[in-house]
Amino acid sequence: MKSKFKLFLLWVLLLPGGLVMVNAQDNIRMFLDYARFRYDDRDTYLEIYYMLYDVSEAETFSVENISLTFSLSDIIRDSTLATSQLDISLTNSNGFNLSKAKGSVIKTVLPPSKYKIKMVRKAVDGSGIDSLSREFTVKPFIAEKILLSDLELCANILTNSTNKKGLFYKNTMEVIPNPMRTYGSAVSQLYYYSEIYNLKSANTDEEVDVEIAIVDLKGNVQAHKQYKRKKAYESLVEQGMFDVSGLKNGLYTIVFIVKDPHNDYSVYTRNNFYVINSSEELAETRDFMALFAQSDYFSMAEPRIDEKFDQAIYIASQEERDIYAQLSELENKRFFLFKFWFDREVHNPGLEKEYYQRVEYANENFRFYNNMGWKSDRGRVHVIYGFPDQVLRHPLNPDARPFVVWFYHDLEGGARFLFVDESGFRDYKLMSSTMRGEIYDPSWDELLYSEQ
Repeated sequence: MKSKFKLFLLWVLLLPGGLVMVNAQDNIRMFLDYARFRYDDRDTYLEIYYMLYDVSEAETFSVENISLTFSLSDIIRDSTLATSQLDISLTNSNGFNLSKAKGSVIKTVLPPSKYKIKMVRKAVDGSGIDSLSREFTVKPFIAEKILLSDLELCANILTNSTNKKGLFYKNTMEVIPNPMRTYGSAVSQLYYYSEIYNLKSANTDEEVDVEIAIVDLKGNVQAHKQYKRKKAYESLVEQGMFDVSGLKNGLYTIVFIVKDPHNDYSVYTRNNFYVINSSEELAETRDFMALFAQSDYFSMAEPRIDEKFDQAIYIASQEERDIYAQLSELENKRFFLFKFWFDREVHNPGLEKEYYQRVEYANENFRFYNNMGWKSDRGRVHVIYGFPDQVLRHPLNPDARPFVVWFYHDLEGGARFLFVDESGFRDYKLMSSTMRGEIYDPSWDELLYSEQ
């Protein structure tokens, strides 16, 4: 396996132009993507793509030497199959322009298993600066029914190419990937590529329906194509393009569907992408994608991303909760949560920092056994409304249950929250509040004051 991996390991400029903005190691951001295609009945042909992009706003040209290390591991067998190191020099160029990016492709053939590809960028002293990894499963492309390859998102597809020795050449085309999966004013045309397998029928006049759609996070179809293909060949290559320059900034899904009406069967594959149109006005006309790439969310681990959105549940709309629940890929969660706070910070600068400071305070002061403090009733009220202006405490004694009352003078002309520790173990529950939208039960007021 190791020799096969090296055999297919090739490096090339990812996009025409070959320049990328780089003037400081800390400004470089990495992108990693892959696509699986059929090699034979057992093995899978895998392409792994990467891109480097610099988020700085350099005004002078400079060159940086970048060291990347790739490793391919078999997760099930807990073994490293191959490693490879690449040293490249990048020249900076002003402006956010995807056509001035530099990257590579790795090609290999793999048997069925579960794998992990990892890319590590190293400093001059050999220490790791940052890394990206992807896990994926390889299964045989053999079945009686129609199967699909992954849906590869591309920066360009050159049809009827004569460059048969080109690294991106396949099926008479040069298919140039876009591992950043970002489109808009810089790259307004989204190209896609997929392969259909197990298609041929005894009746070659039979047809399948092919449908491609772009869907936003709300499930609304923004673009759509539909056509038929005859089942005259065992496999087919499908490629095309959408102009996404008119889409609003955000996260979208492109879905590729093949329906076989003769066998009452359908199969689909999908991929997500971002749209960043600089023509669309953003806060202070800032570069949205550059800000995302500079944020903590860009490389945040999935457990932390999920935790931070869980903690933001108190101010998330039901629609936002539903959308997040449907996101399965880590980078989409990262992008969604960044945009979640970006939209709120436009009108309330500093809101995100203050919100998570409240969460931290709640965890430190309102934790009950193994329950996080922000999930408690007092924690929730603190996260949403902040510190109370006045606190009334009634400690535990033989004649009354302990309770605490928080007063907020500026909420609706004065609001009160009454928490009661019914168990006597400092598990305070909100029993009544005068704040609109909160639970209100005047019987608790009467009971507690009668016990004083």
